[in-house]
Amino acid sequence: MESTDAADAAFSYLARNLIPLVVIPPGPLPRNRPRLRGLVRVGDDRVRVALTVDPSTASGVAIEFPLTEGGEPLPAEAVVDFLRTLNVEDLGRAVGHLPRYDNHRNAVVDAESVGFRALRGGSATDLNLFALFSLLVHGGGFPWFEDVYTFAGFMLTGDGPCRCYVRMTGAGAVYGLDVPLRDSAGRPLSGYTSLPQELAPLIREKDLFRQPQINDEDDYCEAVYDLTQWV
Repeated sequence: MESTDAADAAFSYLARNLIPLVVIPPGPLPRNRPRLRGLVRVGDDRVRVALTVDPSTASGVAIEFPLTEGGEPLPAEAVVDFLRTLNVEDLGRAVGHLPRYDNHRNAVVDAESVGFRALRGGSATDLNLFALFSLLVHGGGFPWFEDVYTFAGFMLTGDGPCRCYVRMTGAGAVYGLDVPLRDSAGRPLSGYTSLPQELAPLIREKDLFRQPQINDEDDYCEAVYDLTQWV
């Protein structure tokens, strides 16, 4: 059961972070950059991610990953980072001369044969932000936090923190919240998934206004508060 739970968690994380990759930039597919064709769970303990450079998406390469290893879930953030930087030439070499195919004309290859190593570590900063923004946009609803505040946008600030804007429910005032992206050692922070919930009591009890205020004029809010020590 624990192994199944770990596999379920790994697949859920992978799905949430890979599904948006079906949306590609306007215009032709960038040269040597495969796009996401499919994501399918295979039984209880494996997953295949299909990539393609075929404009019609009628064929591709399905990379198979184990969802658990030694009882630990697949580090899905490492999978996403790997897939986003994978080169077409690497896929071609892994397919070889005698590929095996699924019924969707995907050549099936093992993840290790394409160079994937299940290294565990922090996820990329943009993945962490995506997780946070997804919750702020889609994960609300009464009584989770929308009775207290709603998400009003964000602005990246170069090497500094990310500024999130929140709108006070009822009053309508908008405040900027500077959220750190990296720890003191420069490593990307993760674990933003609880932040939307934790902000609700901070705002409801007016503890937000006890946080350090940044002396920064911002066209999009009434005041900016520094949450780099609070997060």
